[in-house]
Amino acid sequence: MPQREVGRAVRASSCAADDPVRVLYLDPMDGATGVFRDALVVASLSHALDAASVTAEAFAVEDEEGTVPGRTVLSPDGRCVVWRAERLLAPGTAHRVTVAGLRDVRGRTVAPHRSRFVPCDLTYRDVFD
Repeated sequence: MPQREVGRAVRASSCAADDPVRVLYLDPMDGATGVFRDALVVASLSHALDAASVTAEAFAVEDEEGTVPGRTVLSPDGRCVVWRAERLLAPGTAHRVTVAGLRDVRGRTVAPHRSRFVPCDLTYRDVFD
């Protein structure tokens, strides 16, 4: 199967229709530190998702105070979920990403996925503007 590099991970570029539905890649990666406070959380999935399953409960980001308010959108091909916080992320605080309850277009549940990352004191614009 052809592979391509995505960030620091290498993943297969396609999955068979009957392969399990799962998160292939999540950015920021599990355990990442120094993440910008205005970073997007992006999940690449093995199969196209049912847009109705992409909810705040099914794709959540939490810090020590609870759920971080944000907006989640699905890419046109249904294979990428992008989450953007409604406020800057808390610096130096562990943030947990939980993917649980998403379904693909065939109604199959995506395998649960959890990861964590820690933002730094900077935003993207602090560095690049």
